[in-house]
Amino acid sequence: MKFMEKYRHFVWDFDGMLFDSYPHTARALYKTLREFGRDEPEDALYRALRVSIGHAFREYALTDEEKLRFRLYENDLEAPPVTCPYPGIPELLRKIVLRGGKNYLLTNRDGLAAVYLEKYGMKDSFALIVDSTFGFPSKPDPAGMRYLKETCGFSGDALMLGDRELDALAGVGGGADALFFDEFRKVLPENTAARYIVHSIEELASLILEGEIQA
Repeated sequence: MKFMEKYRHFVWDFDGMLFDSYPHTARALYKTLREFGRDEPEDALYRALRVSIGHAFREYALTDEEKLRFRLYENDLEAPPVTCPYPGIPELLRKIVLRGGKNYLLTNRDGLAAVYLEKYGMKDSFALIVDSTFGFPSKPDPAGMRYLKETCGFSGDALMLGDRELDALAGVGGGADALFFDEFRKVLPENTAARYIVHSIEELASLILEGEIQA
């Protein structure tokens, strides 16, 4: 069976899946903490943010004032290092749509995710964007995926794609299969709820557009 015969609904995470956003976000957090007299290693901030922004906030006990300053810097789309989509992602999204599939965004981010999609001409490739403004608990809670399933009529033909285990858990908990984008080759198959693991956007595109899987 062709991959796109089994899966017609592709639910994407934003950070680290569609967009290489962590360097920009880590720099925003580093700059914020420095301005409040806190000198933390940027690589450590990066690792915390790869878990989630909420995790980083808790790990470094950010005050409300620090969080506001961080959001100010994070929302500066032109501040280096600039957040960009992974090369090949915009084309892959368009090809999925051209082949009759549908893309959705399920992110713990706020409306800034849609701003990025608009900036890079990607928004029209998405049938629905579910972000934090919908009020669902953050992933790994599957509430957002369940909403998409009920709203869009998923029935065994949906795939959640993300770079963290919380994405896989949200997808599986919401009745979908999951794919783990393991860019840095740190995940073993037995340690994830994801059915598939890929290590590059090229591998991902080949799997979705050309892959054969068991029915």
